[in-house]
Amino acid sequence: MNGADDFVVPDSDDQDIAASPHDPIPYLDGNATAGALSEVFRIDIIAALGRCRHCGAVRAFGETMVFADAPGIVVRCRSCQGVLLRLVETPTRYWLDLSGLSYLEISRDE
Repeated sequence: MNGADDFVVPDSDDQDIAASPHDPIPYLDGNATAGALSEVFRIDIIAALGRCRHCGAVRAFGETMVFADAPGIVVRCRSCQGVLLRLVETPTRYWLDLSGLSYLEISRDE
């Protein structure tokens, strides 16, 4: 990997994405989730600190990698590309998977 912002193609066991080294899937940063997640959390979580369950990295949620070109949103750790969060919205409900986060620390000062 050349830098922290380079996308590494996960192992072929990872069924969430399909990419090749020459054709990576484009992604946004965690700020792209602000609107959708504010509907669920009713607060701005972009500055919240999250700990990746896969590699232990602690980063601001705004630093994550967001893949929005799907039926839902997939948020990945910038350090290891492990899935942190999945969000799917339907007309009647939200489906939210936070299993890739050990915790999400949200400041009450804002």
